Formats: sequence, C-alpha cells, structure tokens
Amino acid sequence: MNTLRAQRAWLLGGVFGILLAASPLASASEQGQAAAAQVTDASYRAVLGDRFGIAGILYTHQGHNRGVGGAQHDPAMYNIRDAMLSFGLTVTMEPFLYYGTTYYNVVGTQWGTVYPDQEYVIGAHYDSVDNPGADDNASGVAGVLEAARILTQYDSEYTIRYIAFDREEQGLYGSEAYVADHATDDILGMFSLDMIAYDTNTNVARIYGRDAYQTLLNSLGAAILEYGDNLTWMDAGWINASDHAPFSDAGFPAGLLIEGEVWNNPYYHQSTDHVENPSNINYTYAVNMTRSVVGWLVDTANVWVDVDALKFTYPNGRPEFVAPHGGTRVRVVVEGLGDEVPQPGTGMLHCNLGTGWLTFPMDEISPNVYDAVFPPALCRSQVPYYFSAQAVSGSTYYGPSGAPAAGFSATASYGWAVIYENLFNSNPGWTISGGQWAFGHPTGGGGEYGGPDPNNGYTGTNVYGYNLSGDYANSIPEYHLTSTPINCTGYTGVRLQFRRWLGVERSQYDHAYVRVSNNGSTYTTVWQNPNSETADTSWQLMDLDVSAVADNQSAVRLRWTMGTTDTAWRYCGWNIDDVQLVALSCTPPYSADGDFDGDGDVDLADFAAFQGCLSGAGVPFVAESGCEVFNFDFDLDVDITDYEEFESLLTGP
Repeated sequence: MNTLRAQRAWLLGGVFGILLAASPLASASEQGQAAAAQVTDASYRAVLGDRFGIAGILYTHQGHNRGVGGAQHDPAMYNIRDAMLSFGLTVTMEPFLYYGTTYYNVVGTQWGTVYPDQEYVIGAHYDSVDNPGADDNASGVAGVLEAARILTQYDSEYTIRYIAFDREEQGLYGSEAYVADHATDDILGMFSLDMIAYDTNTNVARIYGRDAYQTLLNSLGAAILEYGDNLTWMDAGWINASDHAPFSDAGFPAGLLIEGEVWNNPYYHQSTDHVENPSNINYTYAVNMTRSVVGWLVDTANVWVDVDALKFTYPNGRPEFVAPHGGTRVRVVVEGLGDEVPQPGTGMLHCNLGTGWLTFPMDEISPNVYDAVFPPALCRSQVPYYFSAQAVSGSTYYGPSGAPAAGFSATASYGWAVIYENLFNSNPGWTISGGQWAFGHPTGGGGEYGGPDPNNGYTGTNVYGYNLSGDYANSIPEYHLTSTPINCTGYTGVRLQFRRWLGVERSQYDHAYVRVSNNGSTYTTVWQNPNSETADTSWQLMDLDVSAVADNQSAVRLRWTMGTTDTAWRYCGWNIDDVQLVALSCTPPYSADGDFDGDGDVDLADFAAFQGCLSGAGVPFVAESGCEVFNFDFDLDVDITDYEEFESLLTGP
C-alpha cells in the first residue's frame, strides 16, 4: 500500500467503519463454492514463496528487494508474466514512464465468451518499499494469481483481467497509467487486493470504496461471508491509498480489499515483512480472503464451473433496452453441467414491472433453446429480470445463479434520443467570462506536469480549450465557458456527454468544474476533479446525469470552469469536444406502415419484401434495412406476430 497516501488513512476511515456480519445479499452458488475450495493452504503458500531456502516466484524471503532498482524486482515481474502465460491467459506487458524509466504492468486477460467487451478487474501491485514485501504486497499478487489459476479452467461470460501493477508505492503510477490507457474500456467492477495476509485471528476484512459504488462493495462483502469460511467484513469508508483509486477517480466502480489489522501491522514497510517471520503471514486468513475473491468473480463474471447445474447462455447478448410496447426477444440456451440434464419446455422468464415478480413461459425454438419475449413496460422504468429452467432431476436452476436477489436489468426505452449535439466543426459562439478560454485548434503544447494538450480534436480539428497552446497559469480565479441555451422540453433522464482532455492538480489546490443551469443565473455543480491529480493523456468520455437540472427545461446552459488555481504546479487544463445532451426515448425510431417500396400503397410487391424480412426465429433486422416498416409490434424484428397487421393493410396487386 502506498506510503504517502496511507498516512491520511487514519482520518479517512482507517480506524472507523461498520462491521458487517449479517446475512449476505445473495446465496452462495455451488459453482462459487467449488471454485473457492480450490484455493488451499498449500497452493497459496507455493505462490507466495513459503519455501525456506527457495526464492519462490515472488521473492518474499529475508533480504529480497522488489523496490525501485531492487535485485528481485524484474525477476518477480517476469515470473508473474510466465505464471499467467502458463494459465492460458492473453498476457501483455503494458509500459509506462516513471522519472524517465520504463516500467510495466503485467496484464493477463481471460476473454469473456458472451460479453468480451465488458470486464471485471482484480489487481495487486508487485513492487515493494525496498524490502521482501511478503504482505505488502506479494500477498495480494498471490491472490490474483490463484484466482487466475483456478478460473481459467472454465468459461467466463464476462472478460476478467488479472493485473499486477508496478510503482504503486511511489504514488499509484502503474494503475494511473493503466486507467489512462484503458479509459474507454467497459469496466463493470474492479478490486485492488493490497495486504491480505496479516491477521491476529480477528478474521475481519476491510473493504474501502466510495458510497456511489456501494452495490459493488456489498457484493464482495456478501462473497466474504459466503466463501471466506469464518470471515466477516467492515465497510471502512473511502481511502485513496491503493490501485483502486485511479479507477474510481475515472468513474469505474472500484474498491479495495485489505486486511482488517492493517493499521496495527508492525511489519508494514519494514525489512521484517518476509515469509520467515512467523508472525507476519496468517495463511488461513490469506486463503479465506482469496477464496472470497474467487467466489465473487464466479458469481459476478458468470464463470461456469463444472458442477451439477444448468448453464444459461445468451448467444445474441442481453438487451440494454426493452421496447416499451413489449416484444423484445432474448435468445436463451440451457445446457447441462456435470450430471444434470435440462428438461425441455421448462424455460421461464421472470420480470418485475413494478408490482412484483411475474413469470412468462419462454418460446421454445428447439429443445432447450428459447426466446424470452418481454411484456410491455412503463417507458424509462427499470425492468429487473432473470431466467429459470428445470433439470430432469426436478431441480430448478436460475440464470444468473443468484437470482432473484442477483438478477439482470434492462431499461424500458427505444434507446437514447439526441437532444443537442455539437462537434465543434464551427465556432458555436459560446460565452467566455475571461482568462484563456478559446475556440480553435490545440497545439499539443504544455505538459509541465501531467501530459501536454492534444494536438487535434476528438473528431475534427477544433475544440474549446483553456490555453490552446499550453498549460494554464498559476493563481487564477474561476473562468467560465458557457453554452447558449438548449431546449430540453419534453425530455426526462437527461445526460450530458462529452470528450475531455483534462490536466489539473489536486482539487484542494487547482479546480475544474462542470456546471448546469436552467435559468442562466443559478448553476449546479455536476462534476469536479477528484481529490487526486487528473492528468489525461488521451481523450476521455464524460457521461454525467444532469436530469435534476435539465429535465423538461427550455433554456439549459452548460458551463465548464477552469480555476481557482494555486501558485505551484501547472497542467494543460480543460480541452472539450463532441458535446451532446441525450435522454431516454419513448418514441419508436421507425413507423410501421407496410409500404416497403414507398409507392404509396401496400401491395404484393411489399408482400414479397415482407417474406424477405420475415425472421421466423426472432432475429433482429439490420437498422435502416427497410424491414422496419413491417415491425408493427415494435419488438425490433419481423416475425409472424407482425403478419396480421400487415395483412389488414394489403390492398392487392
């Protein structure tokens, strides 16, 4: 764990927290139990290096040094890489600069079989403070490698990334570089494993994270109670002293798993943090911490461990949106695992439309291959749902396995409607209050701290930026860039999306804000730079909920503020491109009139086209293919349910 950042932990929740030992949020899965049980005392010891007289892959013995320039730093890095390769992971050595020297994060990727573009991340830093670092943090790396060893035996629906970060102890440099390079990744959850082995038989784990990500934190807490044998957990508040912090600062759900006795650990950052020290590593505790993470990954990433169960897969994916008119179809395939065999005709869709759980039989396309057809739902509402099927044995299984407590969710909507968009192809004439705000082509200058400005827009050449030729000045007051009024009448759930290239010092020193107004005088802050350096090195997507200010308002103004700043460091400041306001749409994106050829009537020529568009099994049509004119039930495909409406319009030859 990082030294400087840890010094503030005492005030940020280090000695405070809520001990949680109540019932878990969801029942443990048999698959999670089967995977967690594969973490053993012997397997964990072998990775950590508890073999006296033998170096081990992480070099945790007395006299070893994985610090900057330490003799064992690079050998440990390569051993981690080789271990990941032996598990069959896709391994990349991702470089970053630290004071002119190149260092590497070691990244192992287990690609998702259903949702390869959505991922979960567990990480741990492998550098130390010029010591063996057995607990800080070879213990966390051993946990990550154990999880990879076990879970790579099975298919995972979601991608899992196993990451060993470098240069954490000097200020989270490795994880900050990773986040900057992966800003557009769809990271559903991330946990840093940092010091998970020192315990004096209290059997308490601490989880740190921001309130905004409480659902994620609680999910790991539930896994600790389910898979961690006799462990309990403490919601310890927020701390930015480990590799979860850059992920959280960038808007990714993230948290830190750490030993409960971290603030009482006498070996923290000492030369005595080695495996020969009999008081240093509690292997039973470390195994249970690792088992908790393994079980959590099984349940959240949908890892299909080979136990007696039914496996649910979704070959066409699951929907982000379901049509408010109803009819959205999801293909569900049910397969047996172990000795279980699915019973045909038992597939069910369960969804909650706001009045409790409702159950609908799924359409069986072929034995144990189904289409789940969603009913109508109130537009813009959330629709929780899950699936079930029976085995020949009579047992019922669920997809996901933790349902209904842990299910899926979709939004009843036809997608996002663009209310306003500006790509800055020309100057929109927004208001500048002063300072160095300007519209134009950035030069790529600056970079006294952080990175330099971009040398182009995200799309096109122009941006709005604060000092297009370099870093912002010291000791400036607030200067504003304010848009012209935007009409959001008739829209709810409004979100502001734009691309940013921002460099700014810590928020208590230098500031950057996004604010919104619906009257031109009172502005609400919807985002400000977090309590850490923000130094983008590429264009980042910002997605902000501004509904509280913008919903159904006729004159919404957007404002970007640079300042105040102190007298010390200077960064590149704000650069903004591709601004848009969007809202959930309740209007179908097409009309269904049956006139495929556009000749003003519905005749046999259109009937021939209908036959060509007829999907039968509910395969969605390609957008703008023309088949939209036959989709009378707005379920995003053309099938037999559309025929009756089409037939009533058919006029003849």
